[in-house]
Amino acid sequence: MSSKGYLAIVQNGNHDYMRMAYALAMSIAQSQKTVRKLSIAVDKDTVIPEKYKIVFDNIIDIPWEDDAKLETWKVHNKWKYYYFTPYDDTVILDADMLFTKDVGHWWDKICQNDLTAPGGVYTYRGELIQDLHYRRTFLANQLPNIYTAFFHFKRGSALTEEFFKLVEYIFRNYNMFKEDFLNPPRQNWVSADVIYALAIKILGIENEVINKNLQYPTFVHMKTKLQNWNNKNYSEEWNKHIGCFFSKDCDLTIGNYTQTLPFHYHTKSFLTDEMIVKLEKKLGI
Repeated sequence: MSSKGYLAIVQNGNHDYMRMAYALAMSIAQSQKTVRKLSIAVDKDTVIPEKYKIVFDNIIDIPWEDDAKLETWKVHNKWKYYYFTPYDDTVILDADMLFTKDVGHWWDKICQNDLTAPGGVYTYRGELIQDLHYRRTFLANQLPNIYTAFFHFKRGSALTEEFFKLVEYIFRNYNMFKEDFLNPPRQNWVSADVIYALAIKILGIENEVINKNLQYPTFVHMKTKLQNWNNKNYSEEWNKHIGCFFSKDCDLTIGNYTQTLPFHYHTKSFLTDEMIVKLEKKLGI
């Protein structure tokens, strides 16, 4: 049988992403029935608390040089997933996410493809996000509206290998690609979403990567200006403006809405110590 699992790069910059990955791994373990493994890739000198280690399937050193060494926002190694994944079918995740309900049935469909990306994501109220406030480069350049916070690839596929070779080349030469392939407004900072989308467009594989007739894979994306709120002056710390409740059974409610999709909370202060304790108790850690 082919192996399946989730994978995240965890490098601490201005935030403790290791703590977030610990919570993510626990949320996967307590909510998923079939694919329950999360592996992480870290800097070679990363110190990981012993308690954290038990929830990760594999702890992998990021190979070669650390391309994000001098960066605060550490996304520059995100071309390397293909080369260190321990799984035949991998779903890339961002560390600042939580799972609350089982999405195991998604794997049956996505594993039929070499590459799979969400073509749309949702507000906490279950509304398909239409606002491209954060995606003006996508709009100006007709880039496929993909998200890499939940992105599947199949190891050993010729298409996957070609894709990640191109992704690597764009990461390493982003300033050149930005000028040659993107119309203003160009995104000046390096973004995995932009680079993956640009690679998909260059290869002409949007219809192979995004199944627009399928409602999954997807997730809830909690950036403030995506939530269709009437008050446009809310800060990016969305959790200051709406109530959140995480039950002892690890069910998550935002406002009056129970969350059933993978939840990309984005605002780091959302993840409280109390939530981590509830996840630990649910798993008996």
